[in-house]
Amino acid sequence: MKTKKDGIPNAFNPYKQEEVNLILTLAPTHANVKNLAKSLGRTTDAIYTVYRLAYSPRWLKDTLSGMEASQDNVATKIARAKKKFGIFVGHEVK
Repeated sequence: MKTKKDGIPNAFNPYKQEEVNLILTLAPTHANVKNLAKSLGRTTDAIYTVYRLAYSPRWLKDTLSGMEASQDNVATKIARAKKKFGIFVGHEVK
C-alpha cells in the first residue's frame, strides 16, 4: 500500500464530494484511471476502488442501509454522485 512517503499526496485523506463527482463523470477506462490518479494525487488502486464501489450491485445499498443520513464518508458521497448524475448501473432490479 502506497503512502504519502511514496509520493502520493492525498493518500489516506478523505475524498471530497467534488473528487467523487469527477471520478464518476468519466468512464472507468484504464487511461481515465491513470489520469485521475495523477490529477487527484491518489493511487490507481484508490480510483479503481471508487469505481468498484459505485458499480457494485449490492455493496452500496447494503452499506447505506446501516448508516445515518448525517454521515459523510465515501459511501454517501458515491451515492450522492450516482443520484446527481443518474447512474443506475449497479442497482438490482426486482
